[in-house]
Amino acid sequence: MPDYRDILKQIGYPTDILCLDFETFFSTEYSLSKMSTIEYIMDERFELTGLGSWVWNDSNEFGEEPIFIEPSDIEWGLELIDWNTVTVLVQNARFDITILQTKFGIVPKYIIDLKDLACHYNARMSHCLADMAKMFGLKAKGDTMQFKGLHWNTMTEEQRKKFTEYTIGDVELETELFKILLPKLTNPTVEIQLMRHTLDLWLHKGFAVDIDMATKLKVKMRTQMAKTIKDSEHTPKELRSAKFVGYLQAALPEGEQVPMKQGKRGNIPALAKDDEACQQLVVHPKKEVRDLVLARLAVESWPTHIKRVQSLISQTMANGGLLRVPLTYYAGHTGRWGGSEKINLQNMAGAGRRGTGHDPLIGQTKEVLMAPPGFVLGMADSAQIEARILAWLAEQMDLLNGFARGEDVYSEFATTLFRTTVRKPKKTDPPLLATYLEIKRGFGKDSILGCGFGMGAVRFHGDCLKNPALRPLFDSGQYDFKFIKKLIDTYRAKYSKIPMYWGKVERAFRQCIRFPHLEQTVGPLTFRCKDAEVQIELPSGRVLYYRHCRIKNDSIRYHGGALWGGSITENIVQAVARDMLGYWILECERAWLDIVLHIHDSIVTLMPEDKVSEQSKLFGDIMCSVPDWAEGFPAAIDPVAVSRRLVK
Repeated sequence: MPDYRDILKQIGYPTDILCLDFETFFSTEYSLSKMSTIEYIMDERFELTGLGSWVWNDSNEFGEEPIFIEPSDIEWGLELIDWNTVTVLVQNARFDITILQTKFGIVPKYIIDLKDLACHYNARMSHCLADMAKMFGLKAKGDTMQFKGLHWNTMTEEQRKKFTEYTIGDVELETELFKILLPKLTNPTVEIQLMRHTLDLWLHKGFAVDIDMATKLKVKMRTQMAKTIKDSEHTPKELRSAKFVGYLQAALPEGEQVPMKQGKRGNIPALAKDDEACQQLVVHPKKEVRDLVLARLAVESWPTHIKRVQSLISQTMANGGLLRVPLTYYAGHTGRWGGSEKINLQNMAGAGRRGTGHDPLIGQTKEVLMAPPGFVLGMADSAQIEARILAWLAEQMDLLNGFARGEDVYSEFATTLFRTTVRKPKKTDPPLLATYLEIKRGFGKDSILGCGFGMGAVRFHGDCLKNPALRPLFDSGQYDFKFIKKLIDTYRAKYSKIPMYWGKVERAFRQCIRFPHLEQTVGPLTFRCKDAEVQIELPSGRVLYYRHCRIKNDSIRYHGGALWGGSITENIVQAVARDMLGYWILECERAWLDIVLHIHDSIVTLMPEDKVSEQSKLFGDIMCSVPDWAEGFPAAIDPVAVSRRLVK
């Protein structure tokens, strides 16, 4: 395995390292646990209490000792650094580099965030310094809480001594972890660029926010919450209390019981919004039941949405009128980005699947985000990317060629399923015909997008029953479980190479566990196993890790739970989609297109108002191109949408 120096040379970064760790005042009322990063840094209470620093280089790794710089000397110390000749290492770039940027006007050319390296290594593990030190057998991190409420100028000599030791200890830990984690980074030439892109979104990009619309939206949300609660004829306190189960049981028809699920200490009511049983109660035939459950969900969810809108306002005002874009690099196992800073721009509610989705008010949250004056937002979605990647990997050529030719594959499958011609509804169609076509084509769409990873008839049928638009059709008997079973069987028969692919992937995974000295290949994928860790090298060169793998009772298990061919295939497809998105991001940046946000498989750019036509064409061309490792993949996008507001 290459060491950290090899990786730095490979990516063109200096091998001279500068580790920085800013320490700041915090208290019970004023801390990052209660505030967003930008609000904390721009607050009038912000105060530097010290800076830990360690410079070391390629020829003499620890030629200097780590040092502690007192607050009064920090500015002078930073002026001595040649920022173009060192790689700056920090534990949380969104914090430390923002301090450099806002307080000292410095943004280093070369930055590596230890948190990013840790996320790439294992997105599911804790990325705090104390837990990582314990995990890798390093010395224990000091306790920061002993300095809560202390200013540097009010610390005693003994407190200052302990504070200095604590800060230097953090710098030493960060340095040791850097040497461990950087060599574990796969496809570093690309991934380091994507890390920096993610940081630059925060440092240099932003949305204007319609403060007036956001303020009114909060009022509408409170009104909607109050109305929903009132319909239940119970108070918010009653809806949150343990008594709610009794109220619900009394409302249910005779013979029905409050649904239960397995909890940590036995059975508990299945009333969380994501519980299938709860979702079925939302569309229960009895209005009293629906009102109760909706009211319960309202008191739990609406405050979260209201707080998010307020956070959008507060962070915009703290940052001088422009909202910084906070994304988390490698937030999930497959490498996709995530949201953060209490606003989660990766989850700006949309329409959802057919007939489902969120309250329209929640969807309006994204519309408060606007392009700054002189610009518009250019938005492009990669069309059916997961279904296309699956067909490409599985070599399901009829489906792949259908995508490539721009055919309506949803209607084509629905035509096979119903044995009658199905097409997209037209504006000129009579309402009854349009509804007929929409429902049937919808089953085709849900099949193409939902059945590719092994969804069975029970799950598909349950989703239909949870869907307010489809539930009446099942309650009336027009569709039933037998129909869904036929749908699943038709999909697997028509696109037979896809279920065959699940089997190939699962066999390769199992063989790796049983015979770790042998590599397995499935198309462009390579499977390896070392120390019970299965590694899947993707076409891009990036690696998916499955730690602590074993086969128990003929079932594949790893530290994240159970696996089978369909779930492994889903991971692979989502990871390839993420790498495709990363390729488009970097290509856009090379073409000087100004990316301001990306959400799953879509990208949002800022376009000058006088360059919309040429940049839209360039944007679309890039998102229809593919990297060398994806030869034969039929990339396509919906037309680039242009708007002042974030509407897609």
